[in-house]
Amino acid sequence: MSEENTDKNDKNLSVSIIDVDSVPAELFPFFTSYKIYFDSQINCYGFYYKNELVAVAAVIPEDADITEGFISVGCPIIYVFEVRADLRGKGLGKKCAQLLINKVIKDDTIQLCCTPFIAPFWEKVGFELRFIDQSLYMHKMVLKKKNKQKKEEQ
Repeated sequence: MSEENTDKNDKNLSVSIIDVDSVPAELFPFFTSYKIYFDSQINCYGFYYKNELVAVAAVIPEDADITEGFISVGCPIIYVFEVRADLRGKGLGKKCAQLLINKVIKDDTIQLCCTPFIAPFWEKVGFELRFIDQSLYMHKMVLKKKNKQKKEEQ
C-alpha cells in the first residue's frame, strides 16, 4: 500500500503498511506488548506526521482465516490502535483514526478490541456503538459509521 493523505489539503499526515518489528517499543509500549499475538494476517499501519511516526494500528481483515489464529465476524477488527504518549490530547489521534477508517478500512462496520472507556473517542471519529461484549479481558465493540446509518434510515 502506498502512503495516503487524509485529504488533498493535508500533505503532512499519511499512513502506510509497516513491518511490526520496526515499531519502536519505547514509543508504542501497548502496541509492542500485543505483537506477540499477531499472526501473518494482521496488517500493521504506521501513521506519519511530517515523516515522523506518530501512531500505529493493527487491523485484522474481514476475511481472516481461523486456521491462522484469528477469526473475523464479517467486518475488520481494529485490534490495536496507539498514539504516541507525548502527542496525545492534541487531536492527532483523531486525525489518524479518521485516516484509518476512511482510507484504509472502507467498511461501514468495524469491530474494536479495547476498553469501554475508549468508546467516546471512536464516537468522535464518526462511529456509533452498536454492540459491546464485556465478557472478555479486551472488550469487543461493534461500531457503525454514523453517516452510513443515517443514509440507510432515509
